[in-house]
Amino acid sequence: MGLMGDRTLYQIGVCTLLGIALSGVAANPGQAVEADALQKLVRDRSCVGCDLSGADLRRYDLAGVNLSGADLSDVNFFQTDLSGADLSRTDLSYAYLGEANLTDAIINSADLNRANLTRTDFTGASLLNTVFGTAYMEETLFIQALLTGADMGDVIFTSADFSDAVLCGALLPYGDYRYQCLE
Repeated sequence: MGLMGDRTLYQIGVCTLLGIALSGVAANPGQAVEADALQKLVRDRSCVGCDLSGADLRRYDLAGVNLSGADLSDVNFFQTDLSGADLSRTDLSYAYLGEANLTDAIINSADLNRANLTRTDFTGASLLNTVFGTAYMEETLFIQALLTGADMGDVIFTSADFSDAVLCGALLPYGDYRYQCLE
């Protein structure tokens, strides 16, 4: 080949390599967004409406953070301290909340469908109008929790403690409390 043929092949090779390198960035744009959202959460203790889906937040101290409206689907919160956190209107579907501390957290109007709530502590938490879908509960604590309007009709219960919980307007697999409110 002549000089022009070699140059064309070189340009095609460089463009191909550049395309391959950039395709890795384009294929995983969520990783950069997740890293930015995670930095914001740690720095500001707030990440309203952010996307942390699929993040590994095991054993983080997130007490008192504001994550309202965030996409927390498929997040691993194993043994994470979320006490007093604002998780209202969040998507927690498929999240793993095993042994997480959510005491006094605000989780109103959240989606907990298919979440794993094994030994999760919701003592004193507000879960108004929260949808649990087919969440799994084993040794889950709802002591003094506010569950008004919560939909637990399809939850898979092994065991849970609802001592002194407010169930007015809630739907549970073993009882319909939607019309059992005290005036």
